[in-house]
Amino acid sequence: MKRGSAKFIFLLATVFPIVVQAQIKLKPESVSILAYNLYNYNPSESSYQLKSSVSRQATANVIAQIDADIVLLSELGHGDSLDELLKDLAERQVHYTFKSIVEGPDSLRRLCILAKFPPVKVDHRTRVKFKLKSEEVFVSRGFAYCIFEWQNSYKLHFIGAHLKSKIPTPLGQTDMRRYEARQLHYLVDEILKKEPEANIIVAGDMNDTFDSSPIKEIQYRRYKAEKRLYDLRPYDKSHASWTHYYDKSDEYSRIDYFFSSYAMLSEINYDTLVIPHSPHWFIASDHRPMLLSFTPENKDPKPALKLFENATRKNIKPQYQNKEHFEGPRKASKEK
Repeated sequence: MKRGSAKFIFLLATVFPIVVQAQIKLKPESVSILAYNLYNYNPSESSYQLKSSVSRQATANVIAQIDADIVLLSELGHGDSLDELLKDLAERQVHYTFKSIVEGPDSLRRLCILAKFPPVKVDHRTRVKFKLKSEEVFVSRGFAYCIFEWQNSYKLHFIGAHLKSKIPTPLGQTDMRRYEARQLHYLVDEILKKEPEANIIVAGDMNDTFDSSPIKEIQYRRYKAEKRLYDLRPYDKSHASWTHYYDKSDEYSRIDYFFSSYAMLSEINYDTLVIPHSPHWFIASDHRPMLLSFTPENKDPKPALKLFENATRKNIKPQYQNKEHFEGPRKASKEK
């Protein structure tokens, strides 16, 4: 193929959604999704490379150990980053037949979707923009968007995002993140207008805590139940939910999320909605991975609402065998 022809096809792909496969897959019992920020995963010989070879191997170990069906990666670098990562995964007997990078304005911290089966449609949003303080601003990483479908007509709309970091900017880092969050929910609204009962999962690094204005902007908490996005809040084996460690201030926070549309709430397998344990997680990245699984079969979402409060999964504290418990941060008392 001539170079000019290849360029023309690439331009078409960035403007129009791609239909990858018309035939749908047999319904599996469960489908797993991993969301993971790789922490500046650039090619090994890149001048931008911040990860050591040990860190890169640890990253591959984390992904291979989980071996999810669908994967959202954040902070995938430029050039051959993905090829190098896939090679490391193949050496660990983990293979993904589908791969798609979101070519947004930020070429050093890209979004990427991997899957063990192709979606029926790829519709990444790479030129999303908004106006802030009279300036036209692009959503830096764009939004990943793929549609998967199974033989029973179950359809999953999978969206990936990586919102603006907390690094200061003249436009205001919180405002930029809030406006990006608004554009993200506009995409969700677009889907729900066409399919009011759409099964939607939004995943990624939102760079803010669940009580912040950007997260509220994503969730539409003040709207009726059918319009909201629900914060699934995975936990680790110790029932902690933090996903990111910032070593400069020794701060642990939850800034990575899985959100679900109302229609999908009862299809989530909450027992396997977790932050998987890895002994070398901090060598691999400053983020911890998140894992969910769901059953691709439409169910009544109402029974699952009891698990949520204000559109966020309840923080159910572990139960203790003895009667002694803590009331407040310091004072211990015994039940009468």
